[in-house]
Amino acid sequence: MYCSLFFHVVSCNTILHSLFLSLIDLLTSGCNEPDWIPFRNSCYLFSQDVMNWTKARDYCEEKGALLLKIEDGSEKEWQFVINFAKPHDYWVGLTDQNTGQWRWTDDTPYIMNREAGQPDEWTEHGLGEGGEDCGQIAYDGLLNDAHCSAKMNFRVCELCKLQFTRDSNSQPKLSNH
Repeated sequence: MYCSLFFHVVSCNTILHSLFLSLIDLLTSGCNEPDWIPFRNSCYLFSQDVMNWTKARDYCEEKGALLLKIEDGSEKEWQFVINFAKPHDYWVGLTDQNTGQWRWTDDTPYIMNREAGQPDEWTEHGLGEGGEDCGQIAYDGLLNDAHCSAKMNFRVCELCKLQFTRDSNSQPKLSNH
């Protein structure tokens, strides 16, 4: 009985240790897809194809990601993104086209500083009706509003490496989306 209990405890400890090492590896490793760049708990794709904001959003979602969302107060993430984005204009996951309020594509409100004078809702862009309802990182590294139908060469997709979610029984589980 003692021997059986001893091996059971050792076996459980070995399994727990292995799970712990796997979790550490997931949290600190790179991204699974080529061209994605790891930073903190996310992977970033700085991609280049000419498309408007809606197509850029759909492109990211097809990859299981979202257009970039900068967390409130995340200066290090902002600097990381700017280092890759400058000197180009990149679509990001910010819009006011549905609510009139600037929100990220996951529907959280936007709380951050923008370029001076922005958003300006400029209407003389020659791109059809409406103002500028979609967010971009401008060539100078500052947030700007642009007409959603404008075609830009770049977008930033963000994919969380790990998220804790709840299954149908309200049990926490790990997923990488």
